[in-house]
Order: sequence, then C-alpha cells, then structure tokens
Amino acid sequence: MVLSKTHFRLLRQRQNLLSQEVLMYQRVMEGMRRNISMEALFKLTIRSVQKGLGFKRCGIFLMEPGGKAMILALGVDKRGRFERGKDRFPIVRRRGANAFSDIVNGYFRFFFTNDLSSRQRKGDRQRVPVRSTAVVPIQVGGGKIIGAMAVDQLSAKHLITRSDVASLFNFATQVGMAIQSLQAHEQIVRQSVTDPLTGLANRRYFEKVLAEELKRCEKAGRSCTLILADLDYFKRVNDVYGHDIGDEFLKHIGRLFHATVRGMDTVARIGGEEFALLLPDTPPDSGKFLVQRLLRQVRENPPRLPEKAEPYPLTVSLGMTSYCGGKTDPAKMLKLADQSLYQAKRQGRDRVGIPQVISGKKILSSVGT
Repeated sequence: MVLSKTHFRLLRQRQNLLSQEVLMYQRVMEGMRRNISMEALFKLTIRSVQKGLGFKRCGIFLMEPGGKAMILALGVDKRGRFERGKDRFPIVRRRGANAFSDIVNGYFRFFFTNDLSSRQRKGDRQRVPVRSTAVVPIQVGGGKIIGAMAVDQLSAKHLITRSDVASLFNFATQVGMAIQSLQAHEQIVRQSVTDPLTGLANRRYFEKVLAEELKRCEKAGRSCTLILADLDYFKRVNDVYGHDIGDEFLKHIGRLFHATVRGMDTVARIGGEEFALLLPDTPPDSGKFLVQRLLRQVRENPPRLPEKAEPYPLTVSLGMTSYCGGKTDPAKMLKLADQSLYQAKRQGRDRVGIPQVISGKKILSSVGT
C-alpha cells in the first residue's frame, strides 16, 4: 500500500504528537519522583504543554470545595508571567453558561474553537489576532472531574486541531492522576504534623520549627519569643460537663490563639490542655504585649456551653521566654518558658509568669509584666 503525501504528512504529525505526549508525561512523572510541591507540579505541567504542543498560554483550574466553581490554580498571562486566582467560572446547570460548566455537566467531553472570523483575510495587510481556545477536563478514577486545563493561542499561526485536543485530553488525564497522588501525599504529611482535635500543629512539628527558628535567630542576630499556655482547672471541665465539652473548650482556645497571632507565627497543641506559640522576630516588649492580649481574649470570649448549663469562667496561665542573642537550644527555651508558666500557676493562675530573656550568656527576668 502506497501512502499519499497527505496521508504521510498526517501520519508524521500524529507521530510527533504522540512523541510530545510521551515526553510531557515523562516530565511530570520525573517531577513526581523528585517529590515536588503542588505549585511546582502545576508549573511543570504548564511548561510541558507550552513546549510540547506549542500553545502560547495554559491554565490549570481546580474545582472549589463543594463543586460550585472552578478557579485558576495557576496560569500564564499574556506577558508570559504566572498568575493565580484571577479567573473563576461558576458551575451551573444551565447549558452554555461557560465551557467549564458544560464539561462538568456532561454536555461536552471537551471544548475548542477557532475564531475564523478574525483571521487575516487574503490581501488584507492588517493582522488581526485569532483567538483559538480549548478546554479539557482533568479527571481521576471513575471519570470524576477535579479540574480543567485550558489553553489558547492569540496568533493566527496556530489553529487548534482535534489532534491537539486529543493530546491535551490524554495529558490532562495523566496530570489528574499526578495531582490526586500529590494531594494524598500532602494530606498524609499534614496529618503527621497536625493535632487531630484542634487542627493546630502538634508537638513533633512544633519542636522542629522551634529548633529551626533558633538556628535562624543565632545566625541572623534576630529575636524570637516562645509562649506556653495551660488551661486553668481544666480537669473540672471534664468532670462537670464531660469530655465532649472539654474537647470543645480545647478547640475554642485553639481558634482564639490562632486568630490572635500573625500568619507567620506557629500555634501548637503540645499536650492535653497545653499550647505553645512561637513568634519569630518578636522581642520581649512585643511578647509582653501579646501575652496580655491573649489573656484578654480568653476572658472576653467564653466558650459556648449547652443550654441551661451554668457559665464556666475559663482562663489560661501563660509562661514566656524571649531569645535575644547568644547560644541556646530548644530544651532550654522550653524549660524557661515552663518555669514562667509554673510561676503563673503558683501566683493564682489567669496571668503570665515573669518572662525570661536569653541574652548572650545571661538569662534575665523581666518583672515589668
């Protein structure tokens, strides 16, 4: 059988596309083996689509929790820069609302268009950009759609073909499996460093962060503050209201602490009713201000109790240590903060003990709190 020139050209194009599909898949799998982050996976995917299929722009959209919309997780703008969160497409039942919605609802398997009306006409010297766009689903097991991949070409040099869409469709399926695998891995990692009750960091993670922060402070000559917090008379809560209400108290305190500190700070539950807060770039004076604020927050925001239950005056005792220079280690910081906390307990609770300050080889007690 002798192939015509047209058939030979189409066969070569198909072989090139298959080669590009394999190469794109290999790039993603290599990234997975390197245990890259989700954002790095998205960037690798976008670059692979641009290089492999020649698209000017590519965007990865993920389904929001609840499935009400797809939002841009990462994409490339007209200038070739990465952007995120800029575009959001609602998922509605109405057919024709947008390509993302139509694909999720099963009206189309994919979407692509070439706006031929804007092509440069023969003899027309003025070049008008062509908008060639394609959207394919990102699917996982059972055909579940978790997102979509969108590409476009703002040039008349490259119209999107069905072969392009088929390649993109196949690649998006591989990317979907990679995303799902990475999400599962990230969930396992989060669970290993998260307290299951409060959702805060656990003791294992906190001790790791404390050691890293002290090294950074010693190297850069910066300060940090460590605060320990313990719920006062917490055993009474469990005795009077039961352990379920006691758990709600712990979650309530965790939320208050988390809402009071900065995003860069670490809040952890390190024991039954004991919490720890690590505040980078926080000198003693700033730490004193924060511990007083924490005390007020707990006093002024009592936890909810069952109806007809008598109010419970929940309070906390706090201990504080600040690092301001010299050699130290996590165990020493924790010991000094614990001594400050113990002093608060001895003096009547619902207060902060005398803060300890590590400065050079000296340990200073700051009474003015």
